[in-house]
Amino acid sequence: MFSFSLSRQTVTSFDGTPISVQTVTSADTPPDAPVLLLANGLGATVTAYRYLLTRFSRTFRFVSWDYRGLYGSGRPVGGYATLDVEHHAKDALAVLEALEIEEAHALGWSMGVQVLIELYRAAPDRFATLVLHNGVAGRPWDSVAGTTLFKALMDPVLEASQRVDFLIERAVARVVDWQGFLPLAIRTGLVSGQLDREVFLDVAGGFKSLDMHLYVELLRRLGRHDGFDVLPGINVPTLILQGAKDVFTPVVVAERMARTIPGAQLTVLPGGTHYAAVEMPHLLNQHLARFWDVAGLDVTGDAGDSGGAR
Repeated sequence: MFSFSLSRQTVTSFDGTPISVQTVTSADTPPDAPVLLLANGLGATVTAYRYLLTRFSRTFRFVSWDYRGLYGSGRPVGGYATLDVEHHAKDALAVLEALEIEEAHALGWSMGVQVLIELYRAAPDRFATLVLHNGVAGRPWDSVAGTTLFKALMDPVLEASQRVDFLIERAVARVVDWQGFLPLAIRTGLVSGQLDREVFLDVAGGFKSLDMHLYVELLRRLGRHDGFDVLPGINVPTLILQGAKDVFTPVVVAERMARTIPGAQLTVLPGGTHYAAVEMPHLLNQHLARFWDVAGLDVTGDAGDSGGAR
């Protein structure tokens, strides 16, 4: 169903940290196709976008990267002090420069939303269009689950968890391998029963290879980041795609972002959770096609629209 050519290379970032970069094309991709820069969610890789890759294979050449310290990228040379969102944005800029990409369309999911907003702060001229999917502009713990209850609690809890990171790593491995994991996630509303189980479990399985101390530190740094001041200055076509039932990044924050970004379009995906991209890919791709069509991209000839998830 998914047939891509995925090439990998390593780019040296601003502080010497090696960053793993993935370029994805297919037999249908024109040699002069524009670039869609994909900024992952925390703990995800480019494969989580497989429905989007299939649908828009004739429109884009896709470029993504692993965040510093995760998967194919090296540990940050500058230590944990260089795990802030701004440093991930600098990594993205290093990728664009190394691949000689002057301008790109960009799509961020979850953590990727914060990273792209910081990249826009640093290099607004690099953007042609911007899609923000199930993410916030900053301080996610201030609004998670639609409440301020976690605002003061999350950072101390995360810091304490780093002292028992070895226990967390064992627990994550057991939970991911547990057959009741996905049914429980569905019952508790974290994900929808519509989602593509293969894709979700593939993403979840990757967590077993992560350094949990570093992963939790990334969560702490995300919680301190605030990029809302960047939003009024964004002057490229912007689409905000928000799952209606996303407990991590609630609709009310997406509405605030849409009001703050000049001319931004907000589309709420009914029933969608944080994983709407693999729950309702056909609907999400339809909204993306309309957005990019209005922005002047040729999306009408694309083949392989994946339909709904299994």
